[in-house]
Amino acid sequence: MSRINSNFCVFLIVLNHATIFIPMGLNLVALNPSTPAIEVFVNETFQLRYNTTSTVDENTLIVTLAQSMLVVGAAMGSISTHLWAKYFRRRTGVIIVHLLSLSSAILMSIIAYLFHSYEALIIGRWVNGLARGLGFSLGPLYVAEITSRKTLGFYQSPLGWIVQLSAVLGNIIAHPNVLGGVFTWPYAMAIPGLFSVLYLCFVPWIPDTIPHHLNVEKSTGVEIDGENPMTRRSFLLLEKLRSEKGPGLIKEYEDIQSEIAADNRVEGASLRTILTIGTYRRQVIAAIVVQFSLQASGIQAVMQYTNNIFESAGVHPGNSTYYTIGTLILMGLAVFASTGLLTRFGTKRMLVIGLTIVVCALTLLTISTTNSSDSSNILGVISVALFAIGVGTGPMLTMVTYPSELTTVVSRPNAMWLASVVFWVTGGLVSFIFPYSLELLGGYAYIPFTVLVMLSGGYVIFFLPETRNRSAQDIKSFFAKSKLSMSNKASSKQSTELLPADLISKTDEL
Repeated sequence: MSRINSNFCVFLIVLNHATIFIPMGLNLVALNPSTPAIEVFVNETFQLRYNTTSTVDENTLIVTLAQSMLVVGAAMGSISTHLWAKYFRRRTGVIIVHLLSLSSAILMSIIAYLFHSYEALIIGRWVNGLARGLGFSLGPLYVAEITSRKTLGFYQSPLGWIVQLSAVLGNIIAHPNVLGGVFTWPYAMAIPGLFSVLYLCFVPWIPDTIPHHLNVEKSTGVEIDGENPMTRRSFLLLEKLRSEKGPGLIKEYEDIQSEIAADNRVEGASLRTILTIGTYRRQVIAAIVVQFSLQASGIQAVMQYTNNIFESAGVHPGNSTYYTIGTLILMGLAVFASTGLLTRFGTKRMLVIGLTIVVCALTLLTISTTNSSDSSNILGVISVALFAIGVGTGPMLTMVTYPSELTTVVSRPNAMWLASVVFWVTGGLVSFIFPYSLELLGGYAYIPFTVLVMLSGGYVIFFLPETRNRSAQDIKSFFAKSKLSMSNKASSKQSTELLPADLISKTDEL
């Protein structure tokens, strides 16, 4: 991979992923182990304000609001991603993500602690959710437009295990015996903000993306000498981002130009316009289904209530947290181990394998939680471990990679936007509804997830192409010629019979 992307490009990718997605994992779990300290903080605030102690119900309400505001903010951030992607440069969008993230860290730590304001903690969680929802799409969009398409899957796939392993780290940092104590919890809330400080320090050296420069050059009337295209700023940036020089570099530059030129007729068009064009509509639907497959697996429900699942399986309540940490580690390791397999077997195949394992795990989890016996308790623990492996091998590994590979420059912002909106909204619904459905239905509450995973897997198998060793034009041609009734075998045949971009008319695609 290093022979394609330059060291500078790899540095930008690592900086982007580390400073956006590590804080995501840290903030996701920050309140869980530090809840006792937060309740003490709330009680002290009540004493200072009202000269009385807070009740158990008031503590629960405030902590629950703080927890849920992260999901609410993420949903709102994902909804607004489309506007940021449309009206701001990719680099500017990522900077805004970090400014929001830093602001939330200040609110949840310094402001909340010094002014004894649990409102600042709640608002800070909401602001952090905004950053989370925006970063979930804008971060991968930036990487997708600076890296070689040949290495896109390789560099996007680590996002899953980065979040999971940072969640493990977050559980450790916010533990009462580390930084989650009565006097130290503000430090646990502040640490994620340091990653944004790190990114902002490098902003002067972070470039915009190649498509952005190409669009600027087009809008300003800059022309290129046919004999020497290397005088344009966009080409100079590409040269800086790649280690490969010569004809290969020129060929990639021409491919990027062709991809943008083929999309000129819808460039800057509204979402409604894009959805009326078959090629792009199918790309948008594909991105939504692929990302939704992670929520369909029940990740939000299983991971938020893993302690309860383990306790119902006979694990002592005092040890359930350690089992949860072990599950997060296992999931992160599954993503990490599968990253190398991604380039060998292809994104589609890894997603199908992972979803198959998830179906088996959910089936076993349903059986174990609807029966009360020692063997069922052991089966419950095994099913959660199997679930972690399946999610890490498939939907979590490919949730960003596959949508990025299935979309083009024009469709990608809309596709990633809608996919993230669906992802966070459904995640929020699951997090609120699942506890009640679990209480009402018991182990049968996992059956809807099993059905949704099977439907998502069927769509992937029959209607989506394999992206391994396929160019952007291959993928676009697949969606242009398919009517959502083509098998992967048909896709393989068509990849050698590409239609010229100018022949893919809007009429043909409808």
